Amino acid sequence: MSRRIQENIVAGFVLAFLLAIIVLSLDYSPRARFVPMPVAVFGVILVTIQLVWQNLRSPDELHVDVLELLTGRARNADGSGGETKAAARDTGPGIRKQVIAFGMVALLLVGFLLLGPIPSIFVFTAAYLGLTGYFPWPKSLVYAVVLTVIVVVVFGYVLQIPLDRSILLPGIGHYIGL
Repeated sequence: MSRRIQENIVAGFVLAFLLAIIVLSLDYSPRARFVPMPVAVFGVILVTIQLVWQNLRSPDELHVDVLELLTGRARNADGSGGETKAAARDTGPGIRKQVIAFGMVALLLVGFLLLGPIPSIFVFTAAYLGLTGYFPWPKSLVYAVVLTVIVVVVFGYVLQIPLDRSILLPGIGHYIGL
């Protein structure tokens, strides 16, 4: 069996699974199907694009070695494994970077408990984007405002999840109309 046929079979199973989720979620209430339906529809679109893409390309363009992607090792012409330049140098995060990442997540969780989700999302997003240098501070603030508004609209208004739960700022949701 060729590799293309194997990939088509796997994609077919994934497509059937996603279509089954769509069919099953039609029996849910409109609010209950708000999450599975868009995710499954988006998945169907992506799998359909993948099926079209992998069947219209030549087999040589489709060859991806999963072992190479996972381990960073490339195979030599004789089939033996060799190391690529990326695998030869140490690119993994050190213990310091891991501690910083866990600290950032801990700060976000503490912010959720103390301030609530709305101010925490704004402060965390602006601080992360600004302090890491991904964006200048004005652009970081704009992104933080946009993300906060999206969260308030989707979770506060559409899903009607109470966003005013905090220790220091109880009732903040009332000030923004939630």
